[in-house]
Amino acid sequence: MRWSTDWGGIRVYGCTLLLLAVSLGVMVRTPSFLYRFHLLSIALLLGSVYFFLRETLHLMPAVIWFSSEWTIAASVGFLAAALLRWPLLQIAGLSLGLLIGDVMLACAHREQMGMTLGQAEFQDAWWLTAFAARGCSLLLEGMVAGTKRAFKRARQRIRADSEPEND
Repeated sequence: MRWSTDWGGIRVYGCTLLLLAVSLGVMVRTPSFLYRFHLLSIALLLGSVYFFLRETLHLMPAVIWFSSEWTIAASVGFLAAALLRWPLLQIAGLSLGLLIGDVMLACAHREQMGMTLGQAEFQDAWWLTAFAARGCSLLLEGMVAGTKRAFKRARQRIRADSEPEND
């Protein structure tokens, strides 16, 4: 989204407002207060991990897989996939978390540059992280289903072997 506005000396791009509206909409439609609180706590965790990795990844080059963007997206996406099961909650938690991390990053560097929220770099990071979260989620679901199927077949095999034969 190229649309932006200045709000109290902060340049806010349209994607920030859109992602915030989607996240808050999902939180309002979530049936239980406990789920809302869980979503908010996970968003805070994802935001702090995003901020931490953006700030310190250049100090730990051995941790970088392909590039720093891929490393951040994979790490935050895997956390979102592991902690949130449903796709809508994953996207809402991920969006709110990355927005929190972007605000933390903008506040940390407000002396060096003007505060900007939701610029093109953030939008690219959001898409990459959402792709990583959904991909990891599908991978984890496949692993769980395969493990259940393997245990079920092993249990059937053990039962079949332990039953006495009637001659």
